[in-house]
Amino acid sequence: MDNLKEEDIVFQKTYDCPVCYKEFKTLAVRAGKIYSRDMDEDLRPIYKSLDPLKYEAIVCPHCGYAALSRYFDQLMPMQIRYLRESVQSKYKELQYSTDKYSYDEAISRYKMVLISDEVEAAKNSRKAYTYLKLGWLIRSKLEHEGETLSEEIKEQLQKEEMENIENAYNKYVLAFSSETFPMSGMDELTLTVLVAELAYKVGKYDESLRTLSKVFENRTAPRRVKDKAYYLKERIRSQQKLQQRKEEAGQDTEQAENSEGGLTE
Repeated sequence: MDNLKEEDIVFQKTYDCPVCYKEFKTLAVRAGKIYSRDMDEDLRPIYKSLDPLKYEAIVCPHCGYAALSRYFDQLMPMQIRYLRESVQSKYKELQYSTDKYSYDEAISRYKMVLISDEVEAAKNSRKAYTYLKLGWLIRSKLEHEGETLSEEIKEQLQKEEMENIENAYNKYVLAFSSETFPMSGMDELTLTVLVAELAYKVGKYDESLRTLSKVFENRTAPRRVKDKAYYLKERIRSQQKLQQRKEEAGQDTEQAENSEGGLTE
């Protein structure tokens, strides 16, 4: 399986666009050809060879409507009208590779999805899912192409990844107060731990702990979920202690400098 080229694992899949009603083909991953070998703490699956994240954004080449595969056909009549008025009328056809997508092509396709999500006033959970997947995709680009990128570009990509992770966090928080479960294919407990993890990744430690408390207070939460929540809590506490030591060291340095200045005078 590892000897297969990416071009051998993807194929041209046919879609009917729900906005312009035209048929088109786009690259998709063959079922059963890839398997995840690990998972990041924020649930990003890690694959040994091909990265299927590159093929989840479906873009109609005729009108510009774009969505992640999970949501492609889930449009209301009013949303279709908005997309025709705001996207199709201004869309200029983009050309993508026909054998495999580069990370840059995939990232541009996800950004098309974000435009459609905004225009059609998609649910916050759907927007959050797009931001989350785009953050994962950028992380994957850094992992696979990092050695060939300049420090400036890597720094910019890391910043973009965190911006998307934070956007995903903010949208999921809004979704919790206005939507019902499941969201993004996840039950409430799974998504609660994920949201806490996203808060942790962007440095919102207090928010992360408050979110985790909902898991600890739930008597029916499975052990695996609570174990994951406890592990995250330990990481947060470690970061808080490290941050406190740095602040104390900074205060000591400032006091020492002030004392030396006073002696000099």
